[in-house]
Formats: sequence, C-alpha cells, structure tokens
Amino acid sequence: MKKIFLAFTVLGSIFADDKSELILDIEKSLMASCFHGTVYEHGNKEMEEQIASFVNAGRTKEYIMNFYTNKYGERILAMPEAEGFNVFAWLAPVIIFVLGGMVMYAYFKSPHQTPAEYLNTNENIKFSDEIESELKDLD
Repeated sequence: MKKIFLAFTVLGSIFADDKSELILDIEKSLMASCFHGTVYEHGNKEMEEQIASFVNAGRTKEYIMNFYTNKYGERILAMPEAEGFNVFAWLAPVIIFVLGGMVMYAYFKSPHQTPAEYLNTNENIKFSDEIESELKDLD
C-alpha cells in the first residue's frame, strides 16, 4: 500500500510541476487587469485563481491567452504579437540603434578643429580687422 501511495505521490508531483510551470508562464505573459505589471509581479488574486482553474480544467495556454485577449484586448498581453502595427514595437529599438550608430560614425569620421585652432584663424571671425582696430583704440 505504501508503494502505491508513493507512486501516486511522485506522479502527482510530476504533473503538478507541469501545471505550476504553465500557470507561472501564463501569469508572466499577461498584464494584471490594472495594467501596472504582469499578473505574476502584481499578484492579482482573481486572475491567478481563474488561470489556475483553467489549467486544472485542462485548458491550453493558447485558449487562456485568447480568453483574456477577447475580454481585455491586446493590451493585456505582456509582449505584443509581432503583426501589423505591433511590428514597429519590435523594430523601433533596432532602427534607433542603427541610426544612432550612423550618426556617431559620421560625427567621429568628420575632421574637427580644436577650439584653439578655430580661434587662431582670423578668417573664421567676421570683421576681425575692425574689432582689432577698435580694441587698439580703447587702449
């Protein structure tokens, strides 16, 4: 009898671990209904209990995600799906990084004068002769 009980306990813990991993995965994939963090981070008891009941009833992750998406819209998803306008949310950081790198490359490749070199050339200062003559008159 003890061996049968032990076998059921081991098998139960194996299946319970799969369910608890699925519950954690779903909680990390959904935003809490107040939209201030994921269900896992926020600790929304109502949603946690509902997710657990869905998993215990044998529902798949896809079914649960669709249930909440239909109820709250796509904003309930912690990570937007990469289709339509949401592709921009995935590509924008890459585009900004590439453009920033191009600007930095162009800036560092262009020749620069130091401030001392710039000020020593009188060609860059308009009316430099007139300024010099007025400064001599002041002395």
